[in-house]
Amino acid sequence: MKPTLLFIGLLAFIACTQNQHKIEIDWILVEGGSFEQGKNQLIISPNGDTITGFTSPHRFVEISDFHISKFEITVKQFKAYCASTGRKMPEPPIENAYGKKVYYQWEDDKPMLATWDEANAFAKWAGGRLPTEAEWEYAAKGGQKSKNFHYSGSDDPVEVGWVKENSDSTFHKVGLLKPNELGIHDMTGNVGEWVEDWYNPKLDSLVNTIDPKGPPEGDYKISKGVSFYYETKDSAGEPLKYGIHMPEVRYQSPPETRNDGFGFRIARNR
Repeated sequence: MKPTLLFIGLLAFIACTQNQHKIEIDWILVEGGSFEQGKNQLIISPNGDTITGFTSPHRFVEISDFHISKFEITVKQFKAYCASTGRKMPEPPIENAYGKKVYYQWEDDKPMLATWDEANAFAKWAGGRLPTEAEWEYAAKGGQKSKNFHYSGSDDPVEVGWVKENSDSTFHKVGLLKPNELGIHDMTGNVGEWVEDWYNPKLDSLVNTIDPKGPPEGDYKISKGVSFYYETKDSAGEPLKYGIHMPEVRYQSPPETRNDGFGFRIARNR
């Protein structure tokens, strides 16, 4: 075979190999605007207790146009990333967030239970990044199409998210429930979602209010959306108006955390 033909054949082989691991991301365009981040600064528990200190900072911020994935990133998509990069697929967690033995097995259409570093590396490989906390909250609230729901797409979290009352104590395949105003699924419940920002409330006041990216350092990373563990009804069986699954709520955890409460979705600039 002539050298030129051999070279062309090698390029074709490489392209074919790469194409085997390509993934499809369903992107949703989120048109930018101003919104009131951290509008609700308290949480009401099912027992009627008032809890403070678990929400994003209260401020008006401006967000530029961006895209966000319609669904949480799945095990199948993460497997493609591992195959493409030669990375070993992580072992699924054997314990849940409360230390109970669960011995999960990976299921392709369910959210990938990832550490923050894995989520960040996947996002870059897929041509994107992790959303900022402000972007995530803005998208969860419906962006410019917001109908001012308390949760992402409804005032009743059971309609839009896998939560204590409907989850059967586990997370579920992505995209099964009603989306929010922008067509985004599972921003309430199922699994919490890592975002870009460090958790460091003492430095929140120093952050720019135009496309804020959070403090420059911290010990923990933020996740949003909470998970399937938590109750969403009061003692009378009515949806909590200010429950822990509101988009304002932030959860902090070490970046290396992997359990059944942490997944992710990705974003990219327009």
